[in-house]
Amino acid sequence: MTAPIFAVHCRPRGAETRPLPDGGLTTHILYAPTVPVERMSATRVLLPGGRILPPQRHRTAESALVMLSGYAAVLSGPTMAAALPAIGDLIYIPVGVPYAVVNLSRNAAVLLLAITTDPDFDVGTVAADEHSNTVADRAVALRAEHLERITQRRASNPRRRR
Repeated sequence: MTAPIFAVHCRPRGAETRPLPDGGLTTHILYAPTVPVERMSATRVLLPGGRILPPQRHRTAESALVMLSGYAAVLSGPTMAAALPAIGDLIYIPVGVPYAVVNLSRNAAVLLLAITTDPDFDVGTVAADEHSNTVADRAVALRAEHLERITQRRASNPRRRR
């Protein structure tokens, strides 16, 4: 593939949006051969309220998740340790590390930007089903903790009377 000598402007098209397991949507926005990338790809991931992006791993690619909106937990590693990224935070996932994304809200969607060093995006992605039960159990506890945090925040910040 010959490298372009100028920047490439790529707008995602509806045909590039695909359903994910459990009702999410992914829109590929940077991938070969649509864009002449050699070492990376990117997709927007929309995860509806109450949903989980099932455990997976990338056999040959590094990945990064950037939180764009919503409340999520990223569970990763052999014990599915939880990270709670804020909007704008980046979660780096090394090659071969299993991970899952849990939408902590029952109603609001989570929007992520997923970037990987696989130019075809998901060629080396495999399910990590051995972590499914752990993720499901952790999701229940994490959602309860999230609800408690939101409730406390609202209770400690009453609206001012006018």
